[in-house]
Amino acid sequence: MLLVEDDVEVAALTREMLSELGFTILHAASSTAALGALANARDIDIVLADLMLPGGMGGLELVREIRRRRPGLPIVLTTGNPEATAGPGSGEFALLLKPYTLDELWGALSVR
Repeated sequence: MLLVEDDVEVAALTREMLSELGFTILHAASSTAALGALANARDIDIVLADLMLPGGMGGLELVREIRRRRPGLPIVLTTGNPEATAGPGSGEFALLLKPYTLDELWGALSVR
């Protein structure tokens, strides 16, 4: 599992939740780090990425690039901004609104 989250506190909580669900987590705090993890041929079976990432490449651009590189890799986007759901809400990617419960996280990841 690749977790892409720039907020340290949110990343720590999400890692804890993912561990509780049985996932092995590789954390990347930026789009660049996430693409580096994929390039290093790591065994990544699903991506959970924040929609709002700092730097030149936001979350939506990142997951589109991941999809280009690994077409079958399941991807779930997260956001704390309900207004941001208009763009990726078209069904291109699963979207999970923050804050989410353990059950909601499991549901979003298990349907992928």
